[in-house]
Amino acid sequence: MQNLKHELLKIKSDDLIFYFIVLTFFLLPTGTAPPLISIGFAAIFWIVSKKFFTIKSMIRKSWFFPVIPFLVLPWIGLLYSQNTDLGMDYAMKTKYWLVLFITAGIALDGKRVHLILKWFWAGLFMGAVLALFQLVGLAPTIREQFLGFGIVYTLISIYLVIGILTASFYFKTAKNRKEKIILLILIISFLFHLIVLKGRSGYLIFGIMSPFVANNLMHSFSLKFKIALCLLLVFSLAASPVVRTLFKTNLVKLSDQREKIQQGVYSEHFPRFFIIPIAIETIMAHPFIGIGTGSFTEPTRAKGQAVSHPHNNFLHMGTSYGIIGIAACCWLFWEMFKRSWQSRNTALGFFIFSSCSVLFLSGMFDTQILNTGTLLFLSLTYGLLNHLPPLQPQ
Repeated sequence: MQNLKHELLKIKSDDLIFYFIVLTFFLLPTGTAPPLISIGFAAIFWIVSKKFFTIKSMIRKSWFFPVIPFLVLPWIGLLYSQNTDLGMDYAMKTKYWLVLFITAGIALDGKRVHLILKWFWAGLFMGAVLALFQLVGLAPTIREQFLGFGIVYTLISIYLVIGILTASFYFKTAKNRKEKIILLILIISFLFHLIVLKGRSGYLIFGIMSPFVANNLMHSFSLKFKIALCLLLVFSLAASPVVRTLFKTNLVKLSDQREKIQQGVYSEHFPRFFIIPIAIETIMAHPFIGIGTGSFTEPTRAKGQAVSHPHNNFLHMGTSYGIIGIAACCWLFWEMFKRSWQSRNTALGFFIFSSCSVLFLSGMFDTQILNTGTLLFLSLTYGLLNHLPPLQPQ
């Protein structure tokens, strides 16, 4: 016991922070509370060790500038919000952006990046195995209709697609057959979990990103083999009974709800037909500063159904803060994309590129910058930009 205490006391604060970041990535697929608790401990050690003083140097770096609107606009928008209760809730979410200073300030090398990803894959693999047991009836579902650890399919789909992309990158660089086999098992398990989920947006995002997966898996083959694998990956979704049943059910519901949709009335199964036109009308009516933080409930309530957000990152920023908000969203993802694309041939660069691309695409179907899980993930990965080399002039 004394030896264990002695060893624990020898651990440096930077190492403790890093280990809690690793634990956070491992816990991301299990829900919202576990990773928040883990990153909370990382934040405690970050403050106690006085590493928060590094903020002063980081806020002067160009990669940080696109974050500033996301820290400031929600509080400014609260001043003219039409729903201050919900607006305050949204403004308080700016605290999750502070997590990027923790990942930006840690010591990071190739081994540490690999360790983060291995534990992230481990969390995803546990969820995929649990989903298999639940599917065949060997384990009860934690939450009805959500296989795995019970988190909503929009969130787990994001993690699974990023897991597939990053595992395929390591497959391309793997040196021996054993590593390749393990990585293939991970990719197949993640793809299985994605297929048995009922997430339409997850299927679409995977289809869009499948060329990168195919290119990594068939890196030593010709273009025609890469195209063939890409098509095979997409058709593997269509071969799933879960996917086919989902699309058939949605077609029936779409037919049943057609009249309601055409009249612009809120539909529980297809709410975006109701939400998107109102969001566009709101932006057109208030193009410069929007209607304030958390105020989207008011124009939708006037149309018959109060909706808290437009289920789209750009529409949310546009309705809340006008063209300034839309520009801020574009700036953030563009900064993340161009910096990671330059380093896409490194593990860290490809991980950030994968995260940026998937979060950008998923943000077209849900307001990921309001969802605690995806906002935490975005902040964690955005901070890693600090570890990429400076942008090279074109």
